[in-house]
Amino acid sequence: MKHRSNLPIKERAARSKLSKLLHDKSFVAGSLVNMAGTCGKANCKCTKGDKQVSWYLAIRHKAARKMICIPRAQEQEVLEWVNTYKEITKQIDTVSQQCLERLAITDKRERRRDS
Repeated sequence: MKHRSNLPIKERAARSKLSKLLHDKSFVAGSLVNMAGTCGKANCKCTKGDKQVSWYLAIRHKAARKMICIPRAQEQEVLEWVNTYKEITKQIDTVSQQCLERLAITDKRERRRDS
């Protein structure tokens, strides 16, 4: 790989941000889903139609979707983890796109040379 100073500014910035995110923050590959349900207590208001709302973390585990209930005290923390993962994938996409552009430029140069 070439020295990083030879990379486009956009790619260097994405790589730098990606490195900081991976090093400094926790993340989880999943999404938050707001679901309403009943608790199962006989005298609770949720059995009469006023359902209780809670957040679940939806993840894929061995090709199956798994829903994990998030305690209210951790809702903000898990939201930050999910948002960090989204930002990580965005930066990876940026780096990948820059690499594809370099590949296309290199391919064009080689085709001109072969002609």
